[in-house]
Amino acid sequence: MLALGRTLQLFGVLVGASLRSQMQYRASFLIRSGVDFLAIVSDFAPIYFLVERFGALQGWSFAELALLYGMVATSWGVIEGALFGFENFAAYLIEGRVDRWLLRPRSVILQVSTFQFEVRKLGRILQGVTVLGVAAWFLGLDAAAVGWVAMGVLGGMLFFAGVVMLGAASQFWTLGHTSELQNMLTYGGSAALSYPVSVYSQWFRRIVTYAIPLAFVNYFPAIAALGRTAEAGWPAWLPWLSPFACLGVLGLGVGAFRLGLRRYESSGT
Repeated sequence: MLALGRTLQLFGVLVGASLRSQMQYRASFLIRSGVDFLAIVSDFAPIYFLVERFGALQGWSFAELALLYGMVATSWGVIEGALFGFENFAAYLIEGRVDRWLLRPRSVILQVSTFQFEVRKLGRILQGVTVLGVAAWFLGLDAAAVGWVAMGVLGGMLFFAGVVMLGAASQFWTLGHTSELQNMLTYGGSAALSYPVSVYSQWFRRIVTYAIPLAFVNYFPAIAALGRTAEAGWPAWLPWLSPFACLGVLGLGVGAFRLGLRRYESSGT
C-alpha cells in the first residue's frame, strides 16, 4: 500500500508538471479545447438527425442512444487524454526516449502515461459527461441503473487502456506499422459503440462480443441499466461479465507491453 501511495503521488507530480507546461500558452489551450469540444459535438449530431428522421433505431429512443454514446465517449475521452503517450510510442522508440526511461528507477508505464498528459482532451470528456448526465436524467434512471452506467464507464476505461497499451507493445516489433489497427479499435470502436450492437450484422455482433469484447464496454451495461437484457435476447448474467472482460483486455495490454520491454535492446542512438 505504501508503494502504491508513492506511485500515485509521483503520478500526480508528473501530471502536474505536464499541465503547467501546457498552460504556459493558455490561449492555445483554450482554442484547442474548444475545437475538440465542437468536433465531438459533430460526432453526436448524426445520432440526433437519425432519430429525428426515423423516430427510433430498432426500438432505441434518442435518450437511450445518447446514454450509449455518453458512456463510450466519456471512457475513451479519459483514456485518450491520460494515456496519449502510448499512442505515440513508436516515435519514442525511434527517438531513444525509451532508453532514458529504462535508466530511471520508476516504471516505464508510469513515465509514458505522464509524458503527454493531454489536458485539452477535457473538452471531449466534458461533452461525453454532459450527454451522459442529460440522458440519465431524462430516462429517470434509479440508483441501480446508475450503478450499471458507472460500471460501463469504468470498464470502458480499462478496455481502452488495454487497447492503447497493446498498440504500444506492438511497436516494439513493427515501429508504427500497426498504428491503424489500434485506431480501428479505439476511434473506430468508440464510433461503433455509439449505436446498439443489435443493429449490426450477426457476424459483426459475434466479433465484438466473443473475439474483441467491445460490447462489454457499454452495450451490456446499458441494456442492464435499462432493464432490456431479456428483451435483447441475452442471459441476465452476461452484463455482470463486463468488468471482467474489460479487465482482461487491460491485463493483456500490460502483459504485452512488459514483454516488449523485456525484448527491447535499445534504439542504438
